[in-house]
Amino acid sequence: MTAARRWRRPTLAGTAAAGALGAAAILAPAGLATQLPQRTFPVTPPFVGPSTGAAISTDGGSIAFDAAGNVYLSSILTGASRLISAGPGGTPGNAPSSAPVVSADGGVVAFVSTASNLGPGDTNGIADVFARAGAGPVENLSLAAAAAGGGPADGPSSEPAISADGRLVVFASKADDLVPGDHNGVSDVFLRDRQAGTTVRVSVARGGGEANGPSTTPAISADGRVITFASTATNLMPPDRNGVGDVFVRVPSTDLTERVSVSSSGQAQNAAVAAPFTQISSVSSDGRLVAFDSNATNLVTGEDPRPRTNVFIRDRRRHSTKLISQDNAGFEGNNDSFAPFITPTGLYVSFDSFARNLAPGGGPRANVFVRDLNLKTTATVNVAPDGSAPGPELGRDPLTRPSLSGDGTLATFISSAANLTGNRSGVPGVFLRLLTPPRGVLQGRPPPRGPARRLSVTVGADDPAATIFECRIDRALPFACPRGRLRLPALSVGTHVLLVRAGGPGLLYDPLGIRVTLHVTSRG
Repeated sequence: MTAARRWRRPTLAGTAAAGALGAAAILAPAGLATQLPQRTFPVTPPFVGPSTGAAISTDGGSIAFDAAGNVYLSSILTGASRLISAGPGGTPGNAPSSAPVVSADGGVVAFVSTASNLGPGDTNGIADVFARAGAGPVENLSLAAAAAGGGPADGPSSEPAISADGRLVVFASKADDLVPGDHNGVSDVFLRDRQAGTTVRVSVARGGGEANGPSTTPAISADGRVITFASTATNLMPPDRNGVGDVFVRVPSTDLTERVSVSSSGQAQNAAVAAPFTQISSVSSDGRLVAFDSNATNLVTGEDPRPRTNVFIRDRRRHSTKLISQDNAGFEGNNDSFAPFITPTGLYVSFDSFARNLAPGGGPRANVFVRDLNLKTTATVNVAPDGSAPGPELGRDPLTRPSLSGDGTLATFISSAANLTGNRSGVPGVFLRLLTPPRGVLQGRPPPRGPARRLSVTVGADDPAATIFECRIDRALPFACPRGRLRLPALSVGTHVLLVRAGGPGLLYDPLGIRVTLHVTSRG
């Protein structure tokens, strides 16, 4: 008999303090030390105010989030939090701040704000993109070009994304004075180099020709070399005749603009996403893999012809496109999936979905999922502390983009479910889920040979939260199997290999798995 590993409590520590909202607001994960053994815990106490966005650093040490119109950065290890959207002297912004993103080590946070007191000279009265490094001053990144006076932009800016070192920030803006020669009158995507103090437009065609349609929702690779964005422009990579928006890659250093919302054969997507939404993309560290959502029905073979939003991944090196929003057996989600986020390594993709068939453990409306691209498994993220399904969202479904740590083991999501927030106020809060995979164990000694109907195995895991396992016999489709004794289906006479991976709601699947060789001597 193989002894199961002893379940060990995660070693992260934290505080239970939660400061009052105000000029010196300090937010800290509530009950972090006691909640971690249950793996789901709140980052924002529900009484603070609504949250609309959160992002976790690649190293898994920090979470940037907004709450009640302010942006904060919280340390997962210590529980200490500080106000980011603050002007000189620590005064909170005098208007809402939101949409935070964070560098790989948590040292730099970028965000959007309509506040006018975060720095001197902000007189445009519209949304700008800001950044703050450590305890330094807040920097306005959406500034007019020197030729235009270098002052406040003449149009709103939004949707920041940040490189791993925090030096480069991309964002969308309707301003036409951020760079010289901006005459298209639509939203463009810009790249700000915080160290050099320069801004360049990246939603351009080869040679720098400006787009003839709006460009939005940018993402940037960890090294800052590759930028993705959505655009309805038709002149970024001619000929563009599909009549819908597309997702593009821009590599400024090589003047490359490439359309990635295409099939493996290079066919352009036949639908983008339904208005008023725009396509969202995410890119791996080296720029090779781009995850994006799309309403297209022609990107992969065998896709359901009924229009719905799915998540895909484009391998730019292999020129291949694959469906990501699917269950362990490879079946497509039966409802919309959207807002993907890919880890820098390209091993995990998280996304939101209304689908009911992707993985067990979800709530009645939209849920957050994570796809392991190596194991081809899908798990639900937004489960309750005890691993049960979240209750119905008491507020409006947040539908915010989930975020993952670099190794895929920590995920943020937003929920207003009563069994997560602890109240029925309907105020959405930020939550952190520990997704560390369990390690499966074989309990007892399986009979090495015998009649098919008498063969069975007993499986367990070192984590009591592991309740749903994935089983696969030979090369057949995987199927869900329970913890404990597993009665095998009728097998043909001969040798078979059973692979069992421990998993469950709110957990990644065991990357090693249990392999059992079975010798079937007869069908009886």
